[in-house]
Amino acid sequence: MRQQLCNQLHALAQCPCVIPAVRTRMELLIEALTKQMIEVEGELLAALALDPSWMASASRLQTITGIGPLTAIWLLVATLNFTLCDTAEELTAYAGLAPHPYQSGTSVHGRAWIGHTGNAALRTAVYLATLSAAQYNPVIKAFYDRLRAAGKPMKVARCAAARKLLHLAFAVIKNKADFDPLYATKRQKAAA
Repeated sequence: MRQQLCNQLHALAQCPCVIPAVRTRMELLIEALTKQMIEVEGELLAALALDPSWMASASRLQTITGIGPLTAIWLLVATLNFTLCDTAEELTAYAGLAPHPYQSGTSVHGRAWIGHTGNAALRTAVYLATLSAAQYNPVIKAFYDRLRAAGKPMKVARCAAARKLLHLAFAVIKNKADFDPLYATKRQKAAA
């Protein structure tokens, strides 16, 4: 709602005739929503601080570029601190990000799709985090750019990147280590 009001205020500023009372009212609404957001975030952090393992998990998740405090909390709550699923594949299926082939018997009738199954709130949180990660996270950005260069549609590439982001989040929590964007290159050098 805050962003919507900010956009409306910006659009209002572009009009040749601006009524000052309307502008003031919109600015007051934006200020009130900002204060409420800060209060809610403070309450969430206070609740998170009650359990040290959840706080540590939230801190680790935020080392992944693209995952902020609210997304980290969504991930922890939706997965019960990543205890609902034993593997990353189970987690992606739980979130509804695992592709399902559209087939009957041995014939394949079309492209695979993610459908509407799974935890919609978790899927949405990861997908929205991917919008930022696809721009700023070097691992997700390279993966997303490679899929787009291969001709994948934007939404397909974003869903695949969301799946990869969820795999990274799972790995960070299960390995109890912060995110390292150079992990794959270090591993390849060690193997060579």
